[in-house]
Amino acid sequence: MEAWTASLDPQRVFFTLNADAQDEMRRFLAEHDVFERLQIVQEIEAIAPTAERLPKCAAEVNRLEQGHLKSGVRLAVVKPVDGLSLEQQISVPWVLGNLLGTTLAQNEKGDRLYIITDRGGKMEQGARYSQTNQGGSFHTDGVNLKEGYDYFLLSCISPAAQGGESVLLNGFTVFEDLRDNSPDTLDTLNRDLVWEYKGIYKDRFYHEPIIKVEDGEMVWRYLRNYIEEAAVKQNEPLTEESLSAMNQLDAVMDNPDLQFRYTLKPGETAVINDKQIFHGRTAFADAPDAVSLEDYFAGTRDKPIKRTYSRIWVNR
Repeated sequence: MEAWTASLDPQRVFFTLNADAQDEMRRFLAEHDVFERLQIVQEIEAIAPTAERLPKCAAEVNRLEQGHLKSGVRLAVVKPVDGLSLEQQISVPWVLGNLLGTTLAQNEKGDRLYIITDRGGKMEQGARYSQTNQGGSFHTDGVNLKEGYDYFLLSCISPAAQGGESVLLNGFTVFEDLRDNSPDTLDTLNRDLVWEYKGIYKDRFYHEPIIKVEDGEMVWRYLRNYIEEAAVKQNEPLTEESLSAMNQLDAVMDNPDLQFRYTLKPGETAVINDKQIFHGRTAFADAPDAVSLEDYFAGTRDKPIKRTYSRIWVNR
């Protein structure tokens, strides 16, 4: 895979569905009346996109996967579909995710279309990262499941008033830096650690390394806060060697020359190869009068919406 730097050519990242696929998407969404009464985004899960019903969109999703996710930079930012309402635009990543593969449950309720927003929690108090306004913490998403998953879609419904920039790192570039400058670190990162099925299954844990080779492909799994929390819960203290290896990994990822930074605009969807791309964000703040998406749907339409993203996990 070709390495990237902060100067990554935007033409290798951005992806626009062709005109035929956009027309097909608009016609398909117009067939559904769920948008007229939407109260929570999970109601969109009743929509069942298939390649048979959306052949032009399916062809574009295949072009996206082959040209961006399985090769090239392993990610894409899909531009919004023109002419859609907010509610319809929210459903676009749901359609794309279902055409890309099998969507997965992300919490104990089984939600597959999951909302990321600040609910007032903090990671150090046990909250999921996705429900805070905290920044940093470069990670992969597939740490909540032992088997992980291939892709995730992160779509901007409403940006923050301040901050909330996405920061992405190429896992191959990170690997090459460690291989060339700290090979012992890679050996340590290849040893099993304890992880929690956090937010998915209560009080269940598993063991996996931070990096491994699976079916000939390099696979990363990392979210340091979760590693440290699981170690305490299971009374499996991290060794000095493991802590040092994670410090070295963090130091590499903190290098701005290896980071690609971008703030998603409303309606844009980042589609990411979760096993080979690290991501994080800067801390953010919402407007003082901002309301939740749920309140907006309930009728509070005269105030800005809090920073709200949707997320979908997908296996091929």
